[in-house]
Amino acid sequence: MKDRKNWGKMTGLVLHILIGGLLIFTGSQKVLGSVPPEALVRYGLSEQARLIGAGALLSALLLLIPRTSSLGILVTSSFWGGAICIHMAHGEPNLFQAGMLVLLWAGAYLRNPVTLSSFSAPPRMTLEVAAGSEPAVP
Repeated sequence: MKDRKNWGKMTGLVLHILIGGLLIFTGSQKVLGSVPPEALVRYGLSEQARLIGAGALLSALLLLIPRTSSLGILVTSSFWGGAICIHMAHGEPNLFQAGMLVLLWAGAYLRNPVTLSSFSAPPRMTLEVAAGSEPAVP
């Protein structure tokens, strides 16, 4: 059982390292200005290129640092969601961005399965407790 748990954590970490590496690569290109301007002009984002690049770098760092990875998952999710929206607004395919978002959450689950526990249903209450009376003690 322990081997399987370690396998999942390592797989999730590898997924996050790949996504974080991609964000660091593209973010540094935007911050340094080495991205062709026509690529961003097409989306109307030429003036915000450095800001978007800084956001990508921050997202990657938050995702890769273990202490801040849960915040990094949320920030990186919003980053990929914004990329999906931009591509949808221009009628372009967004399969790559959606795939990265799915891999991000798959990696989060594999690294720490408790990550998705907030989506599970709350424990059911008995009718007595819900009505406000004292629960029966067996």
